[in-house]
Amino acid sequence: MSRSRGDAVIGGGSPPASPGCLPGLCSNIWLWRCTTGILAVVIVVILCIHLAVNSSSGKGSSGSPPPEPCPADWLYHQRKCYYLSETEKDWDFSRSFCSSHNSSLTVIENEQELNFIMKITKQDPWIGLHKTGEEFHWVNGTPLDRNLLAVKGSGECAYIESDGVSSSGCSLTRGWVCKKTS
Repeated sequence: MSRSRGDAVIGGGSPPASPGCLPGLCSNIWLWRCTTGILAVVIVVILCIHLAVNSSSGKGSSGSPPPEPCPADWLYHQRKCYYLSETEKDWDFSRSFCSSHNSSLTVIENEQELNFIMKITKQDPWIGLHKTGEEFHWVNGTPLDRNLLAVKGSGECAYIESDGVSSSGCSLTRGWVCKKTS
């Protein structure tokens, strides 16, 4: 019995090879198609997981950028924001300015902060230290820790100098440094 190309194989065996196929390769074409389909599904799942992780951590390109820790023109240092004025005013104006920006004249909390303020400032700016009676207090009401710093001069309001903290009359005009939590 002779068969033509379109005849079905009865009783088992392999279907006839397609023209241009290597023997055995085309008979397993369904295996190649299934493998390719499975790989495509795996790649799509991996991409979806990658995009979900990146967008939830704020790194995705479609999300908005994370907010800046400090307002424009403020410096960020150790979870605090600092504003260095470019104009000069008296101590009371400086304190009011900082307050109107939800901050205060800088209260120096430790030696690292003192060193940072001394590095970034110029022109001897006001800080949040003033005399109450005979003692210096910070604008938040905390008394000055004399182990942290000593104030030179006999004035009522304090400012930063290149070599430490000094005091002068509060009506003199200087720049100032505001501070707030980021």
